[in-house]
Amino acid sequence: MEPLDAVLPGRPGAQVLSLPAGTPPHRYVARRADLVLVVLAGDPCLGVGAEPPGRCPAGSVVVCPRGVPWSVAGGGEPARVVAVGAPSGPERTLAALLGPPPLDGAALVAAAADGGLEVVLEPLR
Repeated sequence: MEPLDAVLPGRPGAQVLSLPAGTPPHRYVARRADLVLVVLAGDPCLGVGAEPPGRCPAGSVVVCPRGVPWSVAGGGEPARVVAVGAPSGPERTLAALLGPPPLDGAALVAAAADGGLEVVLEPLR
């Protein structure tokens, strides 16, 4: 068995995200890290690349490669999602962006940039 550091570039980090039902959709890009989202509970809407966001039940795993836009939105019930970033960073920023209180557009973009994420300001389809 190989140590995780040998397989993933940089030290990975993990964060459990609480996503309220009905959280509006946003698209992000992590330029310096890969992100894996694992749905623990609820039915958030997640999408990667050109895929429209779709409901993901508990047990779903979504891989968000660096440089590829991905989206996250609340579903019909509150959700808990584990976000694993490699190297660490975007998972902590995502937790702050999704937590209360909701951020307006300018605050959202600034907070995302501080954590190595970009907010994609184009409409979701």
